[in-house]
Amino acid sequence: MAFLLAGCAGNRYTLSDRGQAATGAEALRTAEKILTTHPGWDVDCTGFVMACYRSPEMARYVRAQPPGRNLAQSIFRFCTDDGVRRARFLQIQPGDILIFDKTYDANHDGHIDEKDKWTHAGIAVSFEDGLLTYIDASRGRKGRNIRLRSFSIRPGGKNERVAVDPATGRRILHRETFDAAFGLE
Repeated sequence: MAFLLAGCAGNRYTLSDRGQAATGAEALRTAEKILTTHPGWDVDCTGFVMACYRSPEMARYVRAQPPGRNLAQSIFRFCTDDGVRRARFLQIQPGDILIFDKTYDANHDGHIDEKDKWTHAGIAVSFEDGLLTYIDASRGRKGRNIRLRSFSIRPGGKNERVAVDPATGRRILHRETFDAAFGLE
């Protein structure tokens, strides 16, 4: 059984129950290729991660989840069961799957807060001098849907706004949304 993700300009990525999943390094190469050749691909973050990893196990796991479930939560749970969670930023490797919280109002309660867990995913490019760089996707993002992004874990370092709480107007900054990094090798 295959799981089809449709992309821009007719590009399609098929996630199959057969075959071998990409390594982290291979997933990162795929992410970088998509970033340069198809930055407008209309795909969400989880479809992007799944297309880059081509993991039959991940595809089966996500397909088995109840309809309507936040797919970033499904990827988080898959990684928790089958991956290695990085305990420190210094352990993050290129190709790791990154999980973020509080990027949108996932539970539809009118607030973006701590209840909005596991709302976004991306693929690590590097962690150097306190700066975490990654590639992600966001369906419907203005301009490039696939982007290279980064934030600093250090106070005073790069830390752009990623969301605004609709109830309070509070700016939610990049650093506070990071939840976890997982290696699947």
